[in-house]
Amino acid sequence: MEKIILQKRDITGKKSKNLLKDNIIPAVIYNAKGESTNIQLDSTIAKRIFNEATSTTIYDVELDGKTMKVLVKEIDTNPVTEELRHISFFEIDESKEMVFTIPFELVGISPAVKNNLGVLVEALDSIEVKCKLADLKPYIEIDISGLEHPGQSIAVNDITLPDGMSLINDEFARSTIVTITELIKEEEVVAPVVEEGEETPEGETPAEGEEGVVAPEETPKEE
Repeated sequence: MEKIILQKRDITGKKSKNLLKDNIIPAVIYNAKGESTNIQLDSTIAKRIFNEATSTTIYDVELDGKTMKVLVKEIDTNPVTEELRHISFFEIDESKEMVFTIPFELVGISPAVKNNLGVLVEALDSIEVKCKLADLKPYIEIDISGLEHPGQSIAVNDITLPDGMSLINDEFARSTIVTITELIKEEEVVAPVVEEGEETPEGETPAEGEEGVVAPEETPKEE
């Protein structure tokens, strides 16, 4: 997307809802210093951001002649109509590390799944890392081609993070990303077959007309 031109917003609080009627989306930009600026943008641009933004999408924006790079932190929509109501941006300081949520992308084919030996379960779809903007990657690849049997798994400490990235919490190192669970097969239920001469199982009554069953006599009709 081309550079986004933002405008400062003077209308705040509940009155901001009135902007929506004019196809203007209220928003805010804040930074690591705790500073924030109320802004607004055209609904067409806002909807494009809503449809394409991920946790690693970086936008070039301009506000009052100042150019900066921002990350979308939160998008607020109406829970009933899904109407876009507000966007929160975070200004990136390119000289410092910050926390990013990086999604995992599975690549390859698991032999266990291909041969119907098990089911692939994705236990973790992303992870929080710390890095500078220059080292940011849109995703981290997870190769599942080595998962050949049920019980095998890949944990965070089994992968190598891209250069410049580090975990924000070492406790996540043992977290499972994907695992292979056993394939549950449905058991076929076979109805018992009664051979000729065998007694009918207790509780079962032969149907009328079958051998050994005497049909009731027909009641004589009155003439």
